[in-house]
Amino acid sequence: MFSELLSDYIRLIAAVKGVFDHRMKCWQKWEDAQITLLKKRETEAKMMVANKPDKIQQAKNEIREWEAKVQQGERDFEQISKTIRKEVGRFEKERVKDFKAVIIKYLESLVQTQQQLIKYWEAFLPEAKAIA
Repeated sequence: MFSELLSDYIRLIAAVKGVFDHRMKCWQKWEDAQITLLKKRETEAKMMVANKPDKIQQAKNEIREWEAKVQQGERDFEQISKTIRKEVGRFEKERVKDFKAVIIKYLESLVQTQQQLIKYWEAFLPEAKAIA
């Protein structure tokens, strides 16, 4: 009983670890995109100061591209975070039910075993009195 429940928990924890690793990669990708966007904006500012109109348009295009990547990274990160929160909530509800059911079965089996022992001792009692 417990071994099955524990092995399920171990498998689930391994899966959760993988999901958190993926979440961390999404966050890192989003963070990298923000840093790159900042650098592109700095490059655009330098081009404006240097008065290079031919490169300013290219810099603006790159900024739009990286703004889209930042937004996508944020959406991906928020989506995976939302999914994780939802799944953790579901896990807590399901596992509490499962754990409660296993504990109840275990306690019922203990009671049954104790009742069986009582029967054995009651059957043995007359023989023990005869020996004494």
